[in-house]
Amino acid sequence: MDATTEFAVHTGDRCTAMEVAGAALRQAGHHVESTGGTITATTGSRMLTILLGALVHPSREFRRYELSTTVSGTSTTITLRHAGHVTAVSGGGIGAGRRQSDWQQVNAMLERALRSAGVLAGRIERRSS
Repeated sequence: MDATTEFAVHTGDRCTAMEVAGAALRQAGHHVESTGGTITATTGSRMLTILLGALVHPSREFRRYELSTTVSGTSTTITLRHAGHVTAVSGGGIGAGRRQSDWQQVNAMLERALRSAGVLAGRIERRSS
């Protein structure tokens, strides 16, 4: 199951929103790369996660997220999605549980950061199988 979360911000605030999101991810320990309207945030070790699966300490488990922007008229949507995760496969049920927990933490962290910066207009979470 894939999930995305869309954060609505005013078009005039999209650069600020992306900067705030990047800063929040960095503060949470992610390595953040920004290219144009996209941010890629990674943390943990992909190799350890693939080799050891659920035996990897949660702080060393590989996670990768992508934030992208879509402009439509006077509003901008910032979409958060998983990008290149391996934990659900490598860790079985435990890895899937950790992935879900991490996803919820990243969503809550980004929502708090955008709301405290005054740029968040709304949030929609979508799931697809």
